[in-house]
Amino acid sequence: METVIRLAIISHLTLASVCACAQPMDLLPKPSDNNDPMYQEIKRLVTDQSACFRKEALSKSIAKADLETAAYAVVARCVVQTERYKAYSAAHYPGSFTQFEQSWSEEERQDLDYVKKLIALIRTAH
Repeated sequence: METVIRLAIISHLTLASVCACAQPMDLLPKPSDNNDPMYQEIKRLVTDQSACFRKEALSKSIAKADLETAAYAVVARCVVQTERYKAYSAAHYPGSFTQFEQSWSEEERQDLDYVKKLIALIRTAH
């Protein structure tokens, strides 16, 4: 689900001009062509990052840490995938650097929330 949301956001940012106001997720356009190289690269980068989050959230080394610490550990262990995604996003962002930084800050917050939920789900399943 998180991957789909990210892809929709990035597709919107790369296919349309940026608006300073937030838009509901259901209003974001679908990519017109799933074979678009930019769409495929973003999809790959997001998939890599999400796979890293899942792999690290399952790590036994974070099992005893509190949820907050565990989530930060998972995010830190996936910094390579995250930085690749960030660099590609920044290079293709149609807005200003300030707009991108604001957008990316929100992306990081959402990533941390996602990882916390993932860890909580894993812990309740075991």
